[in-house]
Amino acid sequence: MNYFFEALTSESKNPELPEEFNYFGKLIGSWTFDYTDYNTSRTVKGEWHFSWVLEGMAVQDVIILPSRDTRDKNTHPDDEYGTTLRVYNPNTHAWDIAYCYTGKIMRLEARKQDDMIILTNIDDEKKKWVFIKIEDNNFHWQNVTVKDDGEWHINVDLYAVRTK
Repeated sequence: MNYFFEALTSESKNPELPEEFNYFGKLIGSWTFDYTDYNTSRTVKGEWHFSWVLEGMAVQDVIILPSRDTRDKNTHPDDEYGTTLRVYNPNTHAWDIAYCYTGKIMRLEARKQDDMIILTNIDDEKKKWVFIKIEDNNFHWQNVTVKDDGEWHINVDLYAVRTK
């Protein structure tokens, strides 16, 4: 199986990916997080792992909710074990994204707005996933729905801490 991982993963960002569009580079590594769903008043611990892939022109992740070490003892109605492929598009200077988990594939596009990275659902522009802040050892992510009046309703807050 090592041949697959060697062909898929990359040690670093490809030099052809402009630094100003390197939105996800700080995420490379492993993280634990607290996931708070405001619609159901639930908080659960999870894990998220990011890697450069496809010759460093893409970032792929695996998100696990709840985390593997709590999965058996902490059942959660929103269990997810999914992967996201984020591919830089030099023609649009945006990131083309596919998020996949059992029974579902979502297409998104990521662009920067001020200091935030906003991933917008291609099929429903009112659904957004937002990296509010990415620092070296922590990040803040939100799942939001844009109301008809333009106000953002925060569905989920996720606060992550680097483990590797």
